[in-house]
Amino acid sequence: MSLDPALTAERIGDTGVLRWPGTWRVYVATRSEEIRADAERALTMCDEAGRLISAGEGIGTHLARAQAYARSRHGVRRWLTGQAIEGAWSNVNSATVMLYGVLPVAELCGRAPEVVAIGRAYLPGDDPRLVHLQARLAVGDLGENDRPLMQSVLRAAYTAQAMDTGRVRSFRNLLLGGVVMLSLIVLSVVAIGAIWPDVIPMCGDQSVIRNQGLMPAQICPTGGLRPGHGDVPLVALIGMLGAALATAASLSTRSEMSTRYSLAVVQNLLKAPAGVATAVLGLLILNSGFVPGFAGLGSQPAILVWAMAFGYGQQVVTRFVDQRADNLLSAASPLTAAVNTKGR
Repeated sequence: MSLDPALTAERIGDTGVLRWPGTWRVYVATRSEEIRADAERALTMCDEAGRLISAGEGIGTHLARAQAYARSRHGVRRWLTGQAIEGAWSNVNSATVMLYGVLPVAELCGRAPEVVAIGRAYLPGDDPRLVHLQARLAVGDLGENDRPLMQSVLRAAYTAQAMDTGRVRSFRNLLLGGVVMLSLIVLSVVAIGAIWPDVIPMCGDQSVIRNQGLMPAQICPTGGLRPGHGDVPLVALIGMLGAALATAASLSTRSEMSTRYSLAVVQNLLKAPAGVATAVLGLLILNSGFVPGFAGLGSQPAILVWAMAFGYGQQVVTRFVDQRADNLLSAASPLTAAVNTKGR
């Protein structure tokens, strides 16, 4: 029996190549074709007509929906909510679970270790379904009656995986909101400093320099003796440079997890406005005399170096975000995390 590819193509509305970018679409399309081929082969070997018809139609419907999601336009709303990705993968996973209901017994037994590995990756070690399946696999007595058990383990594992990836997506959206909010605040501060330089003074500590008898009594980031319109924008730019250096240094120790959603870009975007904020706030703290024993910023290079150092130091704040992101990605991709751990 065939899963009727013509009907599937009609539901999809397009039998050509994927029209919209995204590596996950390629994975969905490839995995769908693999399931389709396995199901058609298994269904031709099946003797129970009732199960053959119902299972074939069910698998074909899920695959059609998965590829329809993969070929649909990925707008901003779908990107934020994950509608297209989750819709495609949930149907692929459902088709996979149904596939285990029609596989020949010999192939079913051969794929049991794969089901156990998926279960171990996403389910608690004491999950009764997983424990029972592991016991059956250890005995080596898997058979027709174990189909529902294997399907149950797969279904539970896929559900847990969807919940973990949902947490990654929610954290990514939260980070995006933080990037937008912090960027707006930073832009407002820079704009105020550019329009009214005296409101946010970035120049050296006048009192300290005057007490030391140094002339001139004040030096500013742009080299002037009075606060200028370019002081705060220059400090912001140098702070971003420091943040960029910190980002480049962190790339050598970061390993991207194989998940449905990526956090690396949003994490790096957050560091730019954070670097500006720490640079401006850091210079304000130094110029306020709050730091005991600090002699003041007596030269333009000293001001710029401190601004870069504070911009680099945004890592102190954003590292907590990076740790949270790593934990979520490890939970959503436990197999990848295990491989990376062994490789170190």
